Amino acid sequence: MGVEFAVLGDVRVQVDGQDLDIGHARQRSVLAVLLAEAGHKVTATQLVDRVWGERAPLRARNALYSYLFRLRTALRDVAGFDIAHRGGGYVLQIDLETVDLYLFRSLLGQAREAVEERRALALFDRALRLWRGAPFAESDSPWLASVRDRLQKERYTAQVERHDVALNLGMHAELLAELTTATAANPFDERLAGQHLLALYRCGRRAEALTQYRTFHARLVAEIGVEPGDQLRRLHQQMLASQVPPPAAHRAQAPQPVPVPVPRQLPAASPWFVSRTRELGLLDSALNDAAGVVLVTGIGGSGKTSLALHWAHREAGRFPDGQLYVNLRGFDQVGRPLSPADVLHGFLAALGVPAEHVPAGTDARAALYRSQLARRRALVLLDNAYDADQIRPLLPGGAECLTVITSRDRATDLITHEGAVPVPLTVLDEVEAVSLLTKRLGPDRVAAEPDAVARLVAHSARLPLALAVVAGRAVANPAFPLSALADELHEERARLDALEADGTTSSVRTVFSWSYRTLSPEAARLFRLLGLHPGPDTDRFAAAALAGIDLSRTRSLLDELTRTHLVDEHRLGRFRSHDLLRAYATELTEQEDTEHERRTALHRCLDFYLHTGFAAERHLAPHWPPITLTATQDHVPRLPVTDYHQAMRWLTAEHATLLAATAAAVRARLDVHAWQLPWVHSTYLSRRGHLAQRAESQRTALEAADRLNDDLARATSRHLLGRAEILLGNQDQALKHLRHALEGYTQLGDTTGMAITHFSLSSAYDLQQCHPRALQHAQDALRLCREAGDHAWEAFTLTAIGWYHGKAGRHEQALAHCSEAKPLLDRIGDRDGRAHNLHCLARAHHNVGQHTEAAQCYRDSLALFQELGSPYLEATTLDHLGDALQAAGNRPEACDAWTRALEILEPLAHPDTVEIESKLLDTSARR
Repeated sequence: MGVEFAVLGDVRVQVDGQDLDIGHARQRSVLAVLLAEAGHKVTATQLVDRVWGERAPLRARNALYSYLFRLRTALRDVAGFDIAHRGGGYVLQIDLETVDLYLFRSLLGQAREAVEERRALALFDRALRLWRGAPFAESDSPWLASVRDRLQKERYTAQVERHDVALNLGMHAELLAELTTATAANPFDERLAGQHLLALYRCGRRAEALTQYRTFHARLVAEIGVEPGDQLRRLHQQMLASQVPPPAAHRAQAPQPVPVPVPRQLPAASPWFVSRTRELGLLDSALNDAAGVVLVTGIGGSGKTSLALHWAHREAGRFPDGQLYVNLRGFDQVGRPLSPADVLHGFLAALGVPAEHVPAGTDARAALYRSQLARRRALVLLDNAYDADQIRPLLPGGAECLTVITSRDRATDLITHEGAVPVPLTVLDEVEAVSLLTKRLGPDRVAAEPDAVARLVAHSARLPLALAVVAGRAVANPAFPLSALADELHEERARLDALEADGTTSSVRTVFSWSYRTLSPEAARLFRLLGLHPGPDTDRFAAAALAGIDLSRTRSLLDELTRTHLVDEHRLGRFRSHDLLRAYATELTEQEDTEHERRTALHRCLDFYLHTGFAAERHLAPHWPPITLTATQDHVPRLPVTDYHQAMRWLTAEHATLLAATAAAVRARLDVHAWQLPWVHSTYLSRRGHLAQRAESQRTALEAADRLNDDLARATSRHLLGRAEILLGNQDQALKHLRHALEGYTQLGDTTGMAITHFSLSSAYDLQQCHPRALQHAQDALRLCREAGDHAWEAFTLTAIGWYHGKAGRHEQALAHCSEAKPLLDRIGDRDGRAHNLHCLARAHHNVGQHTEAAQCYRDSLALFQELGSPYLEATTLDHLGDALQAAGNRPEACDAWTRALEILEPLAHPDTVEIESKLLDTSARR
């Protein structure tokens, strides 16, 4: 089945030459956005913005889900097409060669790289024939309009490049009418004007060509205030002297004058280059905008040189006066970075300057170099640069030149002072990484072992160099299953050994070492110790704790690490390294730091997370009885946590790290940390809906408490584990742990612990439909709360008793108990308790058919859960609000509530999404 997706005109899909019905204009706009971002995640919020812009209707999300469902249905039989839900967004998975936009770009790339001009012309023609009109012709959103403008610029550039090829082939007569129209539509384009003049001259219309030049010259001066560029003035002089060269295809083979050297120094581009669409787009924009300097930065092995060379070869035709290249050896295994003076000597020789005319000093050579390039349109590629000081003398002064620099150093001075356009290069995304392996190994071998390919991609950290090493080994050993190679990379400590390649410079470890050896001793020590950090990223407080130094010095050292891309500040104040760099740092710290230094550093780090987490938890659940912490090690910074919102922000940022810190504490046999870190994390995990993580961390805590033989720690951990099992629906396990916790608190004489455990037991029995036992435990909890004088838990328990009465059909008693809890909750100011109280009241109203009152209580409860930053409970309340609104006959607002619930639960991969989607689809079907 032949499938074609088209956006270069109206959006359409053809199967075997027949148009497929993909819906009305707005639905086609959804498909257009997904096609424009094929292979990349687009969130629901982004889709709404890109399809509707500021004119999004009130229920745009509802419409979006409907359009996505219909598109999946319409295209379900198209092989290789899928709108996959991934990580809170949607990814269009598709063969890019079936989309006219990507086929157009692929053909342009082939045309620009073609050596034979007739083949280049054929490829340009094939690419341009894909256009049927303005892209996304029927779509009117600002985002699609901006993409349309960008694509039309790409088309215009391709047309102008085609003119050059056709003129070189002597097709001036065929082009003349087209060029006349094009120059009228683009009256200030010098390149197009030059093509028009050349076509007129070669058609024997010299006088008309000269008149056109004078007209163009006058227009530029009068309306823009500039003179024509060197190339156009040179063509004018050649026309005046009747010395315009004939087309290249028609030139006689008679002896010619010695030409000015045109350097073509670009090394061969990698045949395995894949995608990098965003970065290539930045380079294209810099060229079109005459930026002058582009700075491609990234860690060693990220593919900076491959990107620069691929783009430079593709665009070489745009630089007729030559392409200069040098490897500046800024981060090489041996030797020092090349001096600017030596590089300039080589460049001047390539530009035809005799050796005896090359001056001695760097400044003098730089001045002559700039003079040589002042009237040329040339590309200068400065590869593997060390820093801005090495680069500056090598920058041309001419406005027609473009310099592309690759470096591991961020060289922010060049961005600030020279206006360099930054092109930061990270690791490949998952689609690009698989594409690279497919290109090297062939589609059949990759398709045969998709799980092994996914593991190879993950273990290679999607680093191009690592993937190239893996692919090289697979190609060299075609009989090896890919799963065997993936197994070899599974162990993190052996991973760098497995990624050794033949030859010293291809090793991932070696490439990293070139950056590491440029660091100051303090920065090198911090980099090594960051290998001990348990989480995916860190802030400067945790980094300072690891190193045992002050915050100011830590900031300076992190800046040094980010400059060399050994650490990436991927969000403001958040630092990380990819997995292979972390493995390298871990390897170094084991080699260079003592066991005592490593253990003390880790202990300081875990102290920081435990004490800061405790301070944050006190703002989330001040009603929970606190645990007792031990004092921190020396040199652990203190991060003040002053309010609820700051606490939630910190816990959100450190969520993954706190889980990893618990595991690290277990490995290090720091068992007090191993049971207390889950305690400080517990409320947050519950509030955010990470229920399985909460249960698993409490199992770890319980094991640590058993190793410590600490009765209070054991009772506390069993209680929290029981509560986690309740939320997961494992009521038998919950009851077992809660009974043990109750025994422990009773033996310790802890009245508050006993009361709260009775409260938790009531919840477990309620979910087992044992309502009398649930009510009895709640009443026991209420008695003990009042005995202990704990008004917060007294109020929570009154609300729970109201809930159980409601379930038994005693709705008046339910309302009475919930109402009795209200003044207590108001007095203690507990928003969490108040939110649950309102939810209980709403359910009671709903049960007696008071759906309007129920909806209002749900809305009030929802507002509180939103303030608390509790997405799971927010989603649950929205779901119940939708039920109340549906029961009240308000279907549109019910759908809004369910849609909002779905948006929250989808990123959590929560099973409730299935039921809510069913409600939405059922309601849509009944409309």
